[in-house]
Amino acid sequence: MRFLSSSIGFLLRITIIGAVFRAIVAIYLQIWDLMDFNSIKSTFPAFIHGWHFDLAIGAVAYLLLYWLILIFNLSPKAARRWNFLFLWVYIVMVVTDSLYAKETGRHLSYEIYSMFTIEGSMLALFGRYWVAVLVSLVAAASLNLWLAPNYKPSSGPIGRTFAMLLAAVLAVMSFRGFEGIPQDPSWAYRAGGGPQGAFLALNGAYGIFWAAVGEKKSSKENIALPKDINTEKVFAAWKAQRGIHAPIGGFDGNIVIVFLESWWGSEVDRIQDGVEILPFFNKLRRESLHTDLFLAGGHRTTEGIFSSMCSLPNPLGKSIMYSEIENKDFVCLPRLLSEKGYSSAFFQGSDQYTSGTGLLVLKTGFQSSYGKRDIPDYEKLEQNAWGVYDTDLYKFALDKMNGLREPFLVGINTNTTHDNLFPARADRQKYKTIRQWADTELQDFHKLLASRKWEKDWLLVLVADHTTYGGSSIFDHYAIPFLMKHYTKDGKESRVLPNKLLPGAFSQSDIAATLADITGVKAPTFLGRSLARPEAFSPGASIFHLGQSAWFDGDWAVVFNIRNPGEERCFKWKEDMSFTKESPCPANGKKMHEEGLSYIKESQELLFK
Repeated sequence: MRFLSSSIGFLLRITIIGAVFRAIVAIYLQIWDLMDFNSIKSTFPAFIHGWHFDLAIGAVAYLLLYWLILIFNLSPKAARRWNFLFLWVYIVMVVTDSLYAKETGRHLSYEIYSMFTIEGSMLALFGRYWVAVLVSLVAAASLNLWLAPNYKPSSGPIGRTFAMLLAAVLAVMSFRGFEGIPQDPSWAYRAGGGPQGAFLALNGAYGIFWAAVGEKKSSKENIALPKDINTEKVFAAWKAQRGIHAPIGGFDGNIVIVFLESWWGSEVDRIQDGVEILPFFNKLRRESLHTDLFLAGGHRTTEGIFSSMCSLPNPLGKSIMYSEIENKDFVCLPRLLSEKGYSSAFFQGSDQYTSGTGLLVLKTGFQSSYGKRDIPDYEKLEQNAWGVYDTDLYKFALDKMNGLREPFLVGINTNTTHDNLFPARADRQKYKTIRQWADTELQDFHKLLASRKWEKDWLLVLVADHTTYGGSSIFDHYAIPFLMKHYTKDGKESRVLPNKLLPGAFSQSDIAATLADITGVKAPTFLGRSLARPEAFSPGASIFHLGQSAWFDGDWAVVFNIRNPGEERCFKWKEDMSFTKESPCPANGKKMHEEGLSYIKESQELLFK
């Protein structure tokens, strides 16, 4: 009983110390102004949420200290010495993180490797900030008087072994913050308050520990460059005509974006066994703004959402989630619209934290995130392996939309096509593929949207988050369905987004750029182009797959390997969707290759900067 009491007391005290450290950091970084109470009040709920991380990093010190006490039968005096050491390391980590944040605006993560691997860097840092190191020693000595446990094991080997097991259980529970799984630093976004709230919630020492122990090396790819191409210069010239610098405006209504889980671009306008696979989508597409070819930004939901909402590429072949840049402060469309007065919410039919999706949408600026567990009595609803079917998801989203203030931004990630299992109510004689059934569910949702009483105009975006089609060519992996349609309250034709076909290849990064442009939002960091006026932007769309990249411009695509410069090949993608018949490159083929390679190289530099 003494052991349990001592353990709980230690964990409680070290959690309080962590919160105090975070408060000091908030003041040091001028996030909190002691002369302006509102600066504290507005972010205090997010700050309180940070106790999960304070407890988690405290659990590490607890386990190390109490196991030492139990294994070596340490006296209270010896335990205090070890506690001082752990506490000093803790404080140094917090100080190091705050100094890094002062310069960069974000927590230290994988960069911690540089401090240990670059000769002299740690000593140089201590030498530069010797006052901070000295203060940390004094602080550790002072706090040690209050934190150090006054516990000495009195039982034999069996009793101490049992106590060690109990300590391990307590440490694991605490490290998880009483959650189901260990807390990735990106979980700080659940605190609310956007990037600033997440920054306040995350204990800097925990972020460093997670990066170091998790061996999260850089996700940045090395790209081989030929000597005759100045990628910085080429990219700068191309980028000069990208970004939303002077938006056209004209639309201040609601936006509903449906990310169609794993839909295939190869099934658009396709008939199989005499049956049209996506009859509703195809009909609506012809009545909407659409493109010859629309390309996904990756192979996972988080990759598609990041490209679509932040108008940036993903790390090559990866998602930003659970990478070293997951906590970087990206400026994305949901945040920009929130600053303009929009309310927002995101819904998904699976668990909201599947692959970090729910965390990512909060990071992009969505004000709320909902998953299947938020749907009332979701356990009673028919489900596939991932979650609820789209009919129930759409119903839940519509109910929540009625409580949102207009104008609003709503994102929905469907789930029916996350699995091939049909619901019991589906007529298997009529529906041959799961996407046929999902198309019917989408049609029913569209009817409900159309019959809704809107205060403002509304705009519908239908786009796949990614495709699962494992075809033989690079094209098969990334072609996805897409349409964008503006519905006016008075029924008149849209003056902002005409219903027409845009020839050529476009990509998910163009979605956020288009929406920013028509809503009058400046977004200079966006790399997509506005579909409302694509001719005003530099052409080009890029995809990457297993070391190969393809750069699309007009009717042509140039394919090259990022590790073997000089192996570019040209294809007429409209005539050869599988990229099997290489053609002589067009007159601008060299320019296309230079732009495609420069985009891949320099956009990644921007991403990881």
